[in-house]
Amino acid sequence: MRKAVFLTATLLVASVTSAFANEPRDPVVALMAVADGIEGNSEASDYFDEVLLTSIYSASFAQVYRMAVLGDQLLDLQGEMTGQDEVVVSQDPCEMKDLKIVPRPAKDKVTPVDVYFDVSSCWGNDPHLDQPSLTVHVVSENGRYVIDNFWNSDYDGGRLETSVKAKFAALAKRYVDDMLTSRFSPE
Repeated sequence: MRKAVFLTATLLVASVTSAFANEPRDPVVALMAVADGIEGNSEASDYFDEVLLTSIYSASFAQVYRMAVLGDQLLDLQGEMTGQDEVVVSQDPCEMKDLKIVPRPAKDKVTPVDVYFDVSSCWGNDPHLDQPSLTVHVVSENGRYVIDNFWNSDYDGGRLETSVKAKFAALAKRYVDDMLTSRFSPE
């Protein structure tokens, strides 16, 4: 069931993003459609399926993600970084409610998009809908808007080192550093 929901969402996202990625919020809407369509604990790879990597993410984000996946596999980290739900950030989310996607004014060719949602109230938690659950930086690339980076916590004005893209880059760097210092030996 879960794979069927994901496949349907992926096909919908691919067709929507290629046809209507004319607004900065469009790739974020597509990402959240996938997040909203997943029941239970989401695997991060669902958000980063190859169809999505080539349709709603920037080339830079996609490459950093692919390097992180490779490093994760080669170091046998068993999904340490790429196995987390980086969008909803919950091991057992409730059904998504109160989704609101709000683009802010662009600055230096980046449009910040705030995403508000509730995936915790069914557990008796306060969802803090007065603060974004996710902040996404959207850029224009090859004539369409794409996600270049996002923060699921500690946005702090777009501080790069607290972003999801930076987490993925750190994993890729860890792999290279381990190879450089000979702590890595493929079997």
